Amino acid sequence: MAATGCVRLLGNWSRAWSWSRARAAVSSQAFTARHQSSQNNTIQPRKQAVTSLSKPPWPETKLPDPVQEAKHHLEVVQNVKELITAGAYGRLFAVVHFASRQWKVTNEDLILIENHIEAGCGDRIRLEKVLLVGGDDFTLIGRPLLGRDLVRVEATVIEKTESWPRIHFRFKRRKRYRRKKINIQPQTVLRINTIEVAPALS
Repeated sequence: MAATGCVRLLGNWSRAWSWSRARAAVSSQAFTARHQSSQNNTIQPRKQAVTSLSKPPWPETKLPDPVQEAKHHLEVVQNVKELITAGAYGRLFAVVHFASRQWKVTNEDLILIENHIEAGCGDRIRLEKVLLVGGDDFTLIGRPLLGRDLVRVEATVIEKTESWPRIHFRFKRRKRYRRKKINIQPQTVLRINTIEVAPALS
């Protein structure tokens, strides 16, 4: 009986010893793995997440070479000068600033201005504030305006009239409140006669 108890104790003790050895081996392996991972973290740099703050979402654009850009600019200016000198620019259009508005006009266009101007019917006027003028193959853009000696836009006053009456009526029931207002806006009609460009760029 005593021998059987000793055998059982020895068996339990050997199992506990093997379990403790296995547990120690696992813990040593885990410590080694943690130590290696810590060493790897110290050696390898941390990867940074790519976001819109670290890198813009649009592709990077390379700036052109200043020398090549200046050469290309001279070629474009020379081509535009040749087109203007030869008169091979087709039908011109222009953007003019008149009566507190901007108008895109071409030859024989009619524009309606919500105001009366000093010129009378049949008078020929010149629109001096020209923002840009263009043709089939080029566009000249002012900064902010083109020179008076470069572009000439002329128009004729066709008609001076008034708009259709607009009735503005306000009413409150059971208050004996009624207000009626008729708005009539003066109008001027212009016809664009010519859009001319100087024969050579300055």
